[in-house]
Amino acid sequence: MNRPFHLSIGCKSIPESKNFFTDILNSKIVHEDPTGYVNIDFYGTQITLKPIPEINPKMQELHFGVNLKIDEFEAVSTKILSSGYDKIIKGPMTVDEGTDMERSKMYIECPTGYIFEIKGYPYH
Repeated sequence: MNRPFHLSIGCKSIPESKNFFTDILNSKIVHEDPTGYVNIDFYGTQITLKPIPEINPKMQELHFGVNLKIDEFEAVSTKILSSGYDKIIKGPMTVDEGTDMERSKMYIECPTGYIFEIKGYPYH
């Protein structure tokens, strides 16, 4: 396993969070532990979902996300938009058009309240 980075986050609902990561963000469950936590392969990064029903992430300007090739971004953003998922903060947009930093991005909120930024680079 070559995943040098991992992130452990608290989740209000493991079933809702598993659905968000697998059905909305197209990630894969790699381990479900009998003690309750779940490991997700989030585009090569391991995210551990820990059941903490009282969690309340308030600092919404903080986020984490994934950098994708533009075709992967388009596939994921299309899937999110067509899924009926209703926690889209900012829909797909292109920023810094015509520069070396040109990218498409969108922001969505997971069921627990964390903000995810999804970026697509045409030259990545």
